Amino acid sequence: MKNIISTFLSLAFIVISVSVNAQQITKEQQKRFQTGNVEQFKNAFPTDSYNKCFYVKGESFTPLAFSTRHSKTEIFNYLLANGADVNLACNGNTPLMEAAKFDAPELAKLLLKKGADKNAKDAEGLTAKDYAVKYKRTEILKLLK
Repeated sequence: MKNIISTFLSLAFIVISVSVNAQQITKEQQKRFQTGNVEQFKNAFPTDSYNKCFYVKGESFTPLAFSTRHSKTEIFNYLLANGADVNLACNGNTPLMEAAKFDAPELAKLLLKKGADKNAKDAEGLTAKDYAVKYKRTEILKLLK
């Protein structure tokens, strides 16, 4: 019973802390991000926002995780080169988990080179490897062995 209560309180804390700290992405930011152009991205996102959580359609992401999910490689590389935290999780999901979910092995490789924690767990206790297994991402699974 203590474990159930402890787990519930931990999950509640994560949800509350992300809710308090995340901000809604503006339509202008989303539009500029979708271009995949680094200059457009830089005009919409100040450097101090690279390690913040943004709400996008009911989910919360860092710019690095969002660029991973949508394979915006130029923005992804720019963020990696400019101090984006490879292990920062919003809603419990790290950029490496996004790479596993959305089949981005080249991005996963770069994240791992930059020190991404392949053992990080989301709110449900799943790791990037668990997502690679779940979605049958064999190339990513090889990287995470």
